Formats: sequence, structure tokens, C-alpha cells
Amino acid sequence: MKDEANIVKQYADSDVGERIELLIKHYPNFIRLVEGYEQSLSFIIKQEKESKRRSALGELGVRVQTSNISDPTAREAIDNIMIMQAIQSGELSEIISDLDADTARLHESEVRTIRNMKEDYSIFQNSFFYLDPDAAETLKKYFLCGHRTEQLAYDLNIKPEALKMQMYRLKKVVIDQTANILVRKYQFEGGK
Repeated sequence: MKDEANIVKQYADSDVGERIELLIKHYPNFIRLVEGYEQSLSFIIKQEKESKRRSALGELGVRVQTSNISDPTAREAIDNIMIMQAIQSGELSEIISDLDADTARLHESEVRTIRNMKEDYSIFQNSFFYLDPDAAETLKKYFLCGHRTEQLAYDLNIKPEALKMQMYRLKKVVIDQTANILVRKYQFEGGK
């Protein structure tokens, strides 16, 4: 679980080869991990904004409603939606403008990394098109089963050693193709 909790930071700190390793290692849950991090980031930003708002008002922890017009539940729902949309679109500047500069830069960096993770996953998935359809399905099953070949070899009615060799060759095609594209992508973005 420790690896999954820090996957965005790990991804940001990784080069292309390490990013591909993370894609493979977390293949079954990669998008869920990214989306979970998006949700967590949304909660964090909301809490930071609320804390900043309370601090600016000098709130001592006692709320006093000043009018009967306000609907705090609706306001909170709108804030949640706006924050999540800003994260998903990558346009955080308006949402985080009231946070301090270091915190804002951190969140912008996290959102860029999340966007890259989603794009890179898509590139990785598209690399399977360089394989014939049956081989692509077998490799996906291999990644989904956590690289355990015994059951998959049994299901495919081939020897585990033969399956390992086949997976090595197929994996190399997908890794090489993904790496070629990611190197070009990050070359133009100035990233890793």
C-alpha cells in the first residue's frame, strides 16, 4: 500500500524507464490509483482553502450564521465540483489563487503529473496495437495476473517456460514502443 500512496510523487521523480515500470507494476489498478489521488487532492485543496478562509476571518471555531439565505450544503457541493473540474482540466490557477505560492506550485505540479500519468497510460495501452490481437490479450492477462505464469500457462495450454519467453518478447515490444513515444513526448515538454 505504501507504493500506491506515493505513486504520483514516484511518477514525478521517475525517468521514462521507471515510469514504464510503474505502469506495468500497477497495471491492473493504475487508473484507479490516479483517480483516487485526484479525489484526495481535491479534499486537500478544499481543506487548505477552508483553513485559509477561516484564518482570514479570524475564526475561533464558532460559526455564527448571519443570514437565512445561505445554503452551506449547496455551496460545499459547488466548491467540490469546481475543485475536481479544475484538477481534471489542469486549470487550477483560479481555484488555488488564495493559497500560498509554494502550496499552489505543489498542487500545479501534482496536477501536471496526474495528466502525464493518464496520457502515458493511454500511450502504454496503445502500444499493445503493435502486437497481434491474441498476443496483446495474453500480455494483458499476464499483467493483470501479476506476472504469475502458472495459471495463465495452464489456461493457454502451454508450458510455463514457453509462456515466460513469449511474455518477455511481447513485453519488450510494448516497452520499447512506449519508451520511444514517451521519450519524444517528454523531450518536447522538457520533463523527464
